[in-house]
Amino acid sequence: MSGELHTIFAMDGTLECPHGVGDDLERHGIVLRVHCDRAELHEWAAKRPQPELILLDAQSREGGGLEDCRRLKANPLTRDIPIIIMVSPEGEESRIEGLAGGAVDCVSNLVSAAELVARIKRHIELGAVHARLQRRNEQLDTALASMGQGVCLFDEAGRLLLSNDRYAEVYGLDPSVIHPGQSLEDILNLRQRVGAVPATSTSEYLAWAEATNKGDTPRDWIKELKSGQIIRGYHQRTSDGGWVSTHEDITQAWQAEKALAKAHVQAERAEQEARAAHARLLAAFEVVPEGLVLFDEEDRFVLWNQRYEQLYAESGDMLVKGMRFEDRLRAGLERGQYPEAVGREEEWLAERLAHHAKPTSKHEQRLPGNHWIRIEERQISEGGSVGIRVDITDLKMQEASFRLLFEGNPMPMWVYDHETLRFLHVNQAAIDHYGYRLEQFLTMRLSDIEAQETNPPEAVVFDLEDTASSRSSRHLKGDGTAIEVTVYSTCLNYKGKAASLMAVVDVTEAKRAEKALLQHRDTLEEMVRSRTVELARQTEELERMLEQEKQINELQRQFVSMASHEFRTPLAVIDGAAQRLIRRKEAATPEFLCEKADQIRSSVSRMLELMESILAAGRLDHGRITIVHKPCSIAEIIGICSARQESIRRSHRFLLDLDRLPPTIFGDHPALDQVFSNLFSNAVKYAPDAPNVHVTGWQDGTSVCITVRDEGIGIDTDDLPKMFQRYFRARSSTGIAGTGIGLNLVKQIIELHGGTIEVASSRGNGTTFTLRLPIGAEILDELRVAGAR
Repeated sequence: MSGELHTIFAMDGTLECPHGVGDDLERHGIVLRVHCDRAELHEWAAKRPQPELILLDAQSREGGGLEDCRRLKANPLTRDIPIIIMVSPEGEESRIEGLAGGAVDCVSNLVSAAELVARIKRHIELGAVHARLQRRNEQLDTALASMGQGVCLFDEAGRLLLSNDRYAEVYGLDPSVIHPGQSLEDILNLRQRVGAVPATSTSEYLAWAEATNKGDTPRDWIKELKSGQIIRGYHQRTSDGGWVSTHEDITQAWQAEKALAKAHVQAERAEQEARAAHARLLAAFEVVPEGLVLFDEEDRFVLWNQRYEQLYAESGDMLVKGMRFEDRLRAGLERGQYPEAVGREEEWLAERLAHHAKPTSKHEQRLPGNHWIRIEERQISEGGSVGIRVDITDLKMQEASFRLLFEGNPMPMWVYDHETLRFLHVNQAAIDHYGYRLEQFLTMRLSDIEAQETNPPEAVVFDLEDTASSRSSRHLKGDGTAIEVTVYSTCLNYKGKAASLMAVVDVTEAKRAEKALLQHRDTLEEMVRSRTVELARQTEELERMLEQEKQINELQRQFVSMASHEFRTPLAVIDGAAQRLIRRKEAATPEFLCEKADQIRSSVSRMLELMESILAAGRLDHGRITIVHKPCSIAEIIGICSARQESIRRSHRFLLDLDRLPPTIFGDHPALDQVFSNLFSNAVKYAPDAPNVHVTGWQDGTSVCITVRDEGIGIDTDDLPKMFQRYFRARSSTGIAGTGIGLNLVKQIIELHGGTIEVASSRGNGTTFTLRLPIGAEILDELRVAGAR
């Protein structure tokens, strides 16, 4: 394993045997975190960073090891965490249940520490490998989804293994109807319904597909479908007898090539020659005719195909795995890879990196030799990105041919000069629709057909920086009629001039209908708005009532759980002492009677403490405790509480240093009595082998400070911030009776007095509580007067 630290979880008691496992794990860089509470284990396992492995005990006292395993595997947030279950050597049934519940291993609880550590290390390594494979699969899925062609992979039996959405879309199908396990015949039947099949029978097509898949040589094919589509495919047989192929709709390009027969033949030959160069490539990236590249989260090259290197021939031989994208660009700039950057290299580099940093981007790029490519890039979830480079040189060359579409288009269109706003060219549809002759149009400006109600001419000119835009306007026809239009414009270069191509859609009738619909919509929206406000009010009231009910139910559950557990022990002590007194009533000695009486008094005192803590906590929750500030002696309260505790627990002594306290302060005597009773009871309970409890008090300005220090078991450092939370109990208190209510009650009473309480401790070094209480303005005045005398 690598030198980094690895974290695993275990329930308390899981690793009682074998001994020494924790030390061995630490030596191998594995941090073991033990949880005493099952709910806490599940909560922390779902948080990030998650543990790399969890140890559970099928033979735990609660019997929850197997159930915990099933719960963890049922939770989507924790189901990928490896789980090892400790079982007894004879526990074959537990092994079977553990493996059925999703555990990666079941290990005897008598196994040696060395073997257990070796198994843990191995499963951590396997988990890391699984995570890397999952990330790589996600990257490949993203790459497939980003491809412009449909891609499909079939096994040797002719069953679909995988495909991207584009595969279904090419044939006019909903991607949801294509799924793994279908045969080619099943997919042909789906395509038959939408006419996306050639003019041959299904059996003929299947025979052609079988013949195409014979031999290891990749094959190109082009099919004309009944729907009129032209589909180009690339077929490669796989080593197991299946095949992978790409499918691309080239209908528009095919039609354009028909108009330019000679150019089409040359392009077809060049395409076939280019595809022949990929005959020996086996990787999925190499099947795609576009250049593909994959970057990691640090923008470094991870994977690319040869087509990518071919497109960037000027700097292709310098590309190495791990190279930063910016370094690659700079290498290309030095070799003249980017003609558009000549003379403005740094500015061009900043623009290119800005495109690359976007979540998704698409733009065109010119390369040496007047070659053009289209760049499409998309960031993926792990922080990396995938890019596609498509050679569009032929499309650029064919743009001239598409100009013919301008003249025959039924939509009014024209070209105007950006500087003078004069019409440079107008198609026949515009002449017919507007009623101006061509000669008239060519003497007019764009502002001449704008209705007078619109903005001045300067406001209607499209921005030169905006390559394509649209807006609404009002135009005047030759007969003076005003019409509502939607204008679409794109910038172009017309005979060396900066110009725009504008297309116009007459929406006069649509605007009238839209106005009527808007009025109806406003009426409906007002009705919905009023009903929504009322529903929101009712929902808020219902949620408030439900939340109140939940709080009441939770308090009731906590009370019943605590009472059934904590009251059982003192009652059992009282019952046992009473039974012994009955049995020995004739021969009971004074010492024996005194001992049993002390046990009964101690248990009764414990029950009284529990009941008072619960009742006081309940009164605080409902605001029924009111602090009444009266003059009282804090030293007297401490003395009474310590004497009471010494009479109950004769094994402990309270060492009081209270001479520096003022004679009186303003406070609530019963409430403060409860504070110190709780603190002294805890000091005795959590220091069974340390008889001395030190209580020190002094005046500090306008406050009094009291410290209560024991020499007991102490508290773990990471538990200190949670000590005053209700029902929280420190890990060091395991096996000692308690409810977790007392310190929370103490803190609330102190804060109601306007004071503070702090705790300092460490495991094995005792605990110190420090209280600070305000003396009170009236008492301070009396102290000052007494001091003056």
